[in-house]
Amino acid sequence: MSGRKQFDESQVLDKAMRVFWEKGYKATSLSDLESAMGLNKSSIYNTFQSKEGLYGRCLEHFHTQYACDAMDTLNHPDFRTAMDGFLEMLQSGMESSETPEGCIATMAAMEVGASEGFLADLVAKGTNDMLNRIETRMQKAIDDGQLQAGVDCAALAAMVMAVSRGVVALNKGTGSTTAGKNSYQQLSTILDQYTLP
Repeated sequence: MSGRKQFDESQVLDKAMRVFWEKGYKATSLSDLESAMGLNKSSIYNTFQSKEGLYGRCLEHFHTQYACDAMDTLNHPDFRTAMDGFLEMLQSGMESSETPEGCIATMAAMEVGASEGFLADLVAKGTNDMLNRIETRMQKAIDDGQLQAGVDCAALAAMVMAVSRGVVALNKGTGSTTAGKNSYQQLSTILDQYTLP
């Protein structure tokens, strides 16, 4: 049937996302995407308009398929349980054999975050959404008497984000997950200092 998609969009997005995740946005060629997705160039352009458009959809796909699960752990009513679950999920994502090494959101922030246009806006939105979600959870913990009053939630949330993004560079730079695990353990110790019994 002419004009109708003959593929599952979620499946091809997952395949394209993994290529971008492994190679980065700039190093990924259209032929890489065609091979991985099982689509020809015209099908890719008809559906996603451009490589940039496809990458943007892949970042959104990553958010709904992976990042949302990590952020949902923050819903736990106990603050330390919520944060431990969040950090554990981030760490396990770095070590999973089911996904490429690193984090596509962190790679996107490094590669296109300083540019202009809709990709930079998308990266900034994803980063700010996560920052705000962590900060809001910390403020709730203060309101619930689980976190010390007067804690600078914005600064503490920024530190959590900085560690989680920095772990990607540590793991890649050292070739192991040891330094990253140590970073998460130290972050957990710091959070303990602000947590009320």
